[in-house]
Parts: sequence; structure tokens; C-alpha cells
Amino acid sequence: METRDDRLREDLLSHLPQPANLAAYREEVATMLEKKEKALRRERRVLIELWVFVIAVSILFLWLGGQRMDTPKGPYFVSLACFWFLFGMVYFVAHSINRSKVDILKEVKQVQVQVLELQALIRKDDPPTP
Repeated sequence: METRDDRLREDLLSHLPQPANLAAYREEVATMLEKKEKALRRERRVLIELWVFVIAVSILFLWLGGQRMDTPKGPYFVSLACFWFLFGMVYFVAHSINRSKVDILKEVKQVQVQVLELQALIRKDDPPTP
């Protein structure tokens, strides 16, 4: 079990960026975060359009359901309005989760770059050992 854990540890540590190529890593992180922000903006635009559609359809279905409450079509239209509202809420929650993921990723990468900068400073200040 320990050898497996050691191998996993070594694999994870081998994927860490090294302070030697800090500028390239910083640029790579900035590019990645910009792509994620762009995708998030596009998703927000789709979310706004979806909510306009959901509100229009829900108002229509609620109005139709209110006009026909004495027939079986009335509750059917009201349930359709509830369905579309819930559909919009699910998409809104998914967008909120994605936005939180990007915010957390941004913070983690900022801390990681700062740690790499500190490691580079420490290695630069240490005298070479003979």
C-alpha cells in the first residue's frame, strides 16, 4: 500500500510547475483563466436569453391555465409553466456552480504562482553548496 501511495505522490509532484519556467507558467495560467472567463461570459449571455424565454413562456402558460381552470387544460398549462420555471432554475444553478469553480480556480492559481515566486526567491538567495 505504501509503494502505491509513494508512486501516486511522485506522479503528482512531477506535474507541479518548476520555478525555473515561472514566466511561461504565469502566461499559461493567464491564458487558461481568460478562456474560462470568456466561456463564463458566453454562458451568462445564454442564461439571460433563456430566462427571457422562460418568463415569456411561463406567463403565457399561466394566463392560458387561468383562463381554463374549469377544464383539464388549466392545471396542465400551470404545470407546464412550473416545468419551464424549474428548467430555468436548474440552468441558473449550473451557471452559479461554474462561476464558483472559476473563482476558486483563479484563487488557487494565484496562490500557486505566489508559492513558485517564493521558491524562486529562496533558490536565488541560497548560496550553492560545494
